[in-house]
Amino acid sequence: MAIGGQVFRREIMVFTAKKVEALPSFGERIKKAREEADLTKEKVGQLLNIRVGYLEKLESGEFEKLPADVYTRGVLRKYAKILGTEPETLLAEYEKEIKIIRHLNKTKQHQSLPSLRSSRFIITPRTFSFLFLTLIFLLVAGYLFYQLYFLISPPALVIFEPAGDLVIQNTAITIKGKTEPGARLTINGQQIYIDKDGGFEQAVNLNQGLNSIKIEAMNRFEKTSSVVRQVMVR
Repeated sequence: MAIGGQVFRREIMVFTAKKVEALPSFGERIKKAREEADLTKEKVGQLLNIRVGYLEKLESGEFEKLPADVYTRGVLRKYAKILGTEPETLLAEYEKEIKIIRHLNKTKQHQSLPSLRSSRFIITPRTFSFLFLTLIFLLVAGYLFYQLYFLISPPALVIFEPAGDLVIQNTAITIKGKTEPGARLTINGQQIYIDKDGGFEQAVNLNQGLNSIKIEAMNRFEKTSSVVRQVMVR
């Protein structure tokens, strides 16, 4: 193109896409070395005393299907001598590649696990109604169980004084204890006052000789508990 007497050339550079080859894997490298040494898989199997299938897995990089690493390293040491290379060099290449493979497998396992953080519990009106009805059901069931427990269970009755049978010289004794609030309490058939917490305290006259004192509590379902104290007056 001529502009103002000057000639300009437009050069068009054409880029051709080149195919980029991946670096050969460890298995491919030992396979190539075997073929260059003019060794068949069967021949190597005989020399190393291994199966042909083992060698095929080694050359294809299927390390996870091979026996333990200790055994594989021992095979590679012998194989390096057959191929005419340093055993430590071959082992270093093997260990480098197997570390990469294990890392990739571990990463894949983590990626396949479901993400718990992304899951959220959303309360919808339907969910709220379900939770509310469940709460009501539990409250009613708990109340019924509470009533049933008192229906079939006798009231609690604890005697603090006297703590057990005893021998005294006095002709009177004080009975102290506690029972279920609202229960009907009697001592030797005589009704005794109890406070709002179920506590009671009552003086009882005694006769010379052996005295039996029966303390009995009855709840509103007519279930009873009783305690007997034997007191000897001398």
